[in-house]
Amino acid sequence: MKGDLHIHSKYSPDSRSDPEEIIKYSVKLGLDFICISDHNKFNIYKSESIITISGEEVSSIDGHILALFIEHEIPKGLTQIETIEKIHDAGGIAVLAHPYRIVNGIGKKYVKSFDAVEVKNSRCGKGCNNRANNLSNSLNVGKTAGSDAHFINEVGRVYLEVPDGDMESIRKAIIKGIGRPMGEDLTLKNRVLLYWKMGSEYALRGFKRI
Repeated sequence: MKGDLHIHSKYSPDSRSDPEEIIKYSVKLGLDFICISDHNKFNIYKSESIITISGEEVSSIDGHILALFIEHEIPKGLTQIETIEKIHDAGGIAVLAHPYRIVNGIGKKYVKSFDAVEVKNSRCGKGCNNRANNLSNSLNVGKTAGSDAHFINEVGRVYLEVPDGDMESIRKAIIKGIGRPMGEDLTLKNRVLLYWKMGSEYALRGFKRI
């Protein structure tokens, strides 16, 4: 089974992708599961064609944290510890998202209470992702992988490959770190294009961070 655990829809301020279109596109790609994890926004999506994991990308005061398998929305603007506690209270697992990304990555300020680290993100370069994988190994925690797609054609560029099973099997594979992160790292050329897009959107938002 393979799935993209980090996708943004039109309910994030920096994406315009419709959730139904994301689901259809993911099925077309042959993905078995996805998580639409919008910025500080929680929604539950149902589909008979693909496993849909509930999630949210939460803005802590230090950086972004992925909340997977949660039952309700997690508030933004809390400390890492407070955010992790809220995620656990909501029945979810707390993932250190793209830790070494310059923008919105927690980096060296991380705490050791995370359940997993996002070790491969299609909007991060090879060095950034390798450091994240090394961090997961040093903390002895689980691993996730996701495209961090903000445009429909980015979905599935990075995904996590896990043994066959159901929702609970996926959850266990993530926590135990037995999934295989697959896909392409961000190239230098695409990094320039991406940062230009991100900078333009940042300006349009009035230079407000998400």
